[in-house]
Amino acid sequence: MGQDIDRDDDERDSTLKTFHKGALLFREGQASDVAYIIKKGRVAIYRVVNNKRVGLGERGPGEMVGEMGVIGAEARASCAEALEYTEAMVCDQRLVRTMLLKSPRPVQLLTGYLAERVKALSGQITDRPSGNVFWSVCRVTALFWQATVRGETQEVSYAELSRTLKDVLLISQIEIDAVFERLKKLRLVTLTEIKGAFTRTDPLLGHKKPGTAFVRDRVLRLPDVDHFLAVAKTVAAEYRNNPDFAVDLEFFDLADFARTAEASPDILYKKIGYREIPEELFFFHKARTQAFVERMGREFFKQARRPRLTAADLERLDDIAAVDNATLQEAFSALGFRKVAVALAACGEAAREKILRNLSKKIAAVVREEAASMGEPDEDEVTDVEKELLDRIKAIKGLAS
Repeated sequence: MGQDIDRDDDERDSTLKTFHKGALLFREGQASDVAYIIKKGRVAIYRVVNNKRVGLGERGPGEMVGEMGVIGAEARASCAEALEYTEAMVCDQRLVRTMLLKSPRPVQLLTGYLAERVKALSGQITDRPSGNVFWSVCRVTALFWQATVRGETQEVSYAELSRTLKDVLLISQIEIDAVFERLKKLRLVTLTEIKGAFTRTDPLLGHKKPGTAFVRDRVLRLPDVDHFLAVAKTVAAEYRNNPDFAVDLEFFDLADFARTAEASPDILYKKIGYREIPEELFFFHKARTQAFVERMGREFFKQARRPRLTAADLERLDDIAAVDNATLQEAFSALGFRKVAVALAACGEAAREKILRNLSKKIAAVVREEAASMGEPDEDEVTDVEKELLDRIKAIKGLAS
């Protein structure tokens, strides 16, 4: 579409804008005041439905994004995000409409029809529970088959199966039909039409005659469920990297964060407390947060107290950041500067600061130099130092078993 735009109009009415990877060209719900013609890079189009990111495709050089909102003068129906460094020409509403006015009348009518069609389809986008629609349809089909087929009747109603797929997966009939067309080509299923006909009565003779024929239903046959699932799983792998209509979570909770990082929620809580995780990653559900504030009262948030130390809290070197200064000073004096240096070299930033604050300036300088000279500390030595230090702290606190 960009190649058909008059270049003089480009220079007068459009400007070049750049977007870094991850930057939004526009967000769903914003006013549709401009469209973009991509000159360099790629842009992902998506919607967020019930905290799920529903991908609608990608656009590349020479393609336009955001034009439908400008044509219809309506709010953005989707979001556009730069997948890489992107350069795009900004086309205001006047330029886009001028382009349409220069087009033949049939093209103008077709554009209007397409804008209405896109609007209708956008309203039908749902938050599907799976990013791989093909594999999800196959799995539900296999379960439906196993639950429905009994005795000698080795077939199921395609209409009933489709209703089940819509209810479970929240997908459209178009998507269902597309999957089964692929399955038919692979010869994993067969679909047979059951035709019917309207009857009409002859006004002269009174006899009933067949009228217009129609497809009443289709029956699906699945010869081998195990073979069906095995082949379908292999084919489904082809769809994993397909960005069209992919679904992902826009936000997830602490447990998902822990699984992604291959850590435990307890470790993440500590890292949050030590400010090792940037605050821009934190989001709170507004209504639930307000309810929690009301339940706890405003005074609850005036100050934060560190939980009382228990033996279970001391598991690793980094946990000494939660130990009081007097206890640490006593433990370090019994440990010796070499072992303190090993602890300094092996622990995290918060614990390092805690160690150095509880040493005299002279000893701190010696310990820091010793830790720097040892490079990567020996794992066995670190384990021994960790155990001895934690045991000493527990003994001082009266927590040792």
